[in-house]
Amino acid sequence: MLPHLIPDDGCSGHGPGHHVHWIHAKKCHQEPGQAVELLLTSGDVAADGWIGLRPAFDHAGELPKVWTHAPAALTELLAEHRGRVFWLPRWHALKLVDSAGRATALVNVGFEGGPLCATEAPDPRRTVGGTAYGL
Repeated sequence: MLPHLIPDDGCSGHGPGHHVHWIHAKKCHQEPGQAVELLLTSGDVAADGWIGLRPAFDHAGELPKVWTHAPAALTELLAEHRGRVFWLPRWHALKLVDSAGRATALVNVGFEGGPLCATEAPDPRRTVGGTAYGL
């Protein structure tokens, strides 16, 4: 069961690049569509929130640059991540997966930038079964 998320980190947005709404998370799980494995590290997240996506394997076409409202939180999340990262273009989301194939985080990203939000690290109360939702 997916959590009902109430952002409490200074940002209440669920638009592209902001928090993952529970319906968004549910759709990413139930109907993921194409998933492109990425080479993505904390060094790929710019201070202004822009992220250049790089495919891990041969991929037809270019991947977009995407944006997050909380680059520091995503940088911290990626620095601690020890698994794989996938781009879900249908849902404009990044999915982090552990070595056992379980999703550990879902990050909503946008194609247009905006002002950065004053956010803190992901709140552990916004996790279910070790999965963090909400960046």
